[in-house]
Amino acid sequence: MIGLIILGHGSNLPDYRKVVEMHRERLEKLGIFEEVRTAYVIEEPKLTDVLRDMRSKKVLVVPLFIAYGEHLREIEKALSEFGDKVVICDPIGESELVTYAILISALRRINVLSFE
Repeated sequence: MIGLIILGHGSNLPDYRKVVEMHRERLEKLGIFEEVRTAYVIEEPKLTDVLRDMRSKKVLVVPLFIAYGEHLREIEKALSEFGDKVVICDPIGESELVTYAILISALRRINVLSFE
């Protein structure tokens, strides 16, 4: 039983949460993980609260961050109470797929690429 948490920074703007939830829904539909949840650094729900509510024996936390920084250092310290249950994955920023997403965004803006 493996669960997944998408960890976002958070924002007071509603569109931020919509995008994170969109990714959660997509991953949930794949049916790979028993539970797929979201948590945030500067808004609710907080990571530790979500972890306490999850039934999964192992939980992967994927930071929706560009790089490993101060927030992840703080989070790692706060997660000591969960022991081996929690695995913090690498931030997504170094992934080749992010490079392609940047390229696609730029090409769409100048009408070189269209998926319509």
